[in-house]
Amino acid sequence: MELCLYHPVHGYYAREPQQVGRAGDFFTSVSSGPLFGMLIAEKIASWWREEKIKGPWRILEPGPNNGDLARDILTHLKTHHANVAVELSYVTIDPLPIPRSYQENALASFGAQVQCLADTTSLAPLPTFVIANEILDAFPCRIIERKEDGWHELHITSPEPTASLVETFHPYSGAMPEILHHQEYPIGYKTELRDNPVLFFKNLQDSMTQGRLLFFDYGFAEAEYYEPQRTRGTLRVYRNHVASENPYADLGSSDLTAHVDFTAILKCAQSLGMHVKRFEPQEFFLTRLMMPMVQRGIWQDSWQHNFQTLTHPAHLGGKFHAFELSWNEQEHDEALALQRLM
Repeated sequence: MELCLYHPVHGYYAREPQQVGRAGDFFTSVSSGPLFGMLIAEKIASWWREEKIKGPWRILEPGPNNGDLARDILTHLKTHHANVAVELSYVTIDPLPIPRSYQENALASFGAQVQCLADTTSLAPLPTFVIANEILDAFPCRIIERKEDGWHELHITSPEPTASLVETFHPYSGAMPEILHHQEYPIGYKTELRDNPVLFFKNLQDSMTQGRLLFFDYGFAEAEYYEPQRTRGTLRVYRNHVASENPYADLGSSDLTAHVDFTAILKCAQSLGMHVKRFEPQEFFLTRLMMPMVQRGIWQDSWQHNFQTLTHPAHLGGKFHAFELSWNEQEHDEALALQRLM
């Protein structure tokens, strides 16, 4: 999965970012229109005021794709929250050179306020708001399957360099959620595991003096993710908006994705001293952000269709979750979010 998505030459994300939208392979909240970024800008401005941020601060976006979300957030902040944007720097993070060059060109009109970087190593710690849309689902995963003598991991081999890929299973004794040890699963039950992404979160944390981390993605809390009835797992392949369970078709030309175990992500964040502030369907999170725009008289009726796409439970509103973390701020978890996840 890592090779197919992130190989610097042949990887799916290594080319110009044209994978998203009606002409691409899948549809996201960002590609539905500018309202998603505008609502996130409202959230960021509210955080900036509540935390009484003084001096330079930044928005950090890993996985920026074509730069549309950065453009929508910055445009809304400059238009409706000019004081918030005065000492703001917006940093996108993409390790692949071709999409990073594309992002630089797409965001050039914002001048020095935007940096498009390969990683966070050069960033001095600042108050930071991290926003990431559909990045966790693209973290590479392992496939494990329940067999009569326990859990086995899928290995992919090729007898010769030009031969077909062959699936083999070997006993798996690595880390896994306790639920997989203590709950009964049918023989042939298959699911995914992701290695602990602590380095990803640590790199973000090292660039922050304080802040929030807001993720939008599809997935479940642990108990729902590993339901015994979910026998085929969640790994899917997307090409031209058509889903498939065959990960070996069109290698490097198709998107590979698996749902997110948000409980595992929370445990990783907690190990770094972070706290959960929100975990809920996207429809509720974005609706709450829309109300201040209505009250201030900046809501436009022309945004209604975009809003329905983002929040209707049959569209993106029920498919995606908003998952918000904090670090070095109010040192407590939001009780309802913690209850949903643990």
